[in-house]
Amino acid sequence: MKFKPNEIDGRSIVNTDETSDVLEVVSKLCDQQTKLLETIAQQGERITHLEAEITEKDETIEQVHEQVTELEDELETYRAANERDKAEIRQDVTENARQTEASEKHTEAVARKVETLDGREQRTPLEQIVRLPEEIIHKAKLTANQRRARSIAMEIGGLATTVPKGKRLDSTTIKQELKQVYGSAHDQTVARVMSFLDRLGGDRTEVVHTGQGKAVIFDDWLARRLQTAEQLTAEAVDSVLTNVVSVTPRTGS
Repeated sequence: MKFKPNEIDGRSIVNTDETSDVLEVVSKLCDQQTKLLETIAQQGERITHLEAEITEKDETIEQVHEQVTELEDELETYRAANERDKAEIRQDVTENARQTEASEKHTEAVARKVETLDGREQRTPLEQIVRLPEEIIHKAKLTANQRRARSIAMEIGGLATTVPKGKRLDSTTIKQELKQVYGSAHDQTVARVMSFLDRLGGDRTEVVHTGQGKAVIFDDWLARRLQTAEQLTAEAVDSVLTNVVSVTPRTGS
């Protein structure tokens, strides 16, 4: 701070211009301090708001964690149940396959028994099944697919096409016929029906691959026999089948 002499007595006094400058600087410093305090207050409010958001997010994370834990528990329960279901399905499929095989063998045995009624000529099991009357078919306990195959064989004259080897029934025709008669026909059903026709047809049938799927070929002899087959009477067959049909084949024993 500078001083200058008094004009009256020569004593030094404070320079008023410099004092004014100092006061201005102090005023500015006070303004800056006020602004800093306001900024600090605003930052405090911001920090408080952020802390609230963090707390809320922590709660949300905790809820999500609990939900994830619950979902993991549910998933583990579902997996365990799914494995049990798959095991039961595999068991059922195995049992059904065993029962179907036993039923087909049983049906073949029935056909062989019926053949004793025709000692004069040899017939395939498929022809014998076609010749059985409905009453005996019921007693023979044919599976659903075996009955479907029988109905297809009985209509071979109107369904099959002529080929050099005999008559051909393709999978598409069989599927259409089954849909018309039974209302539905899955691919697996069609495959089972074709397998049954081929199996009971013996050496006179053959499953071949075509450009559009599979087909069963019946030789001329069998095709003619199926078209002209005459059904036996229940009375004529019943006595022959008594020992075969009266006992249902048991599986798994």
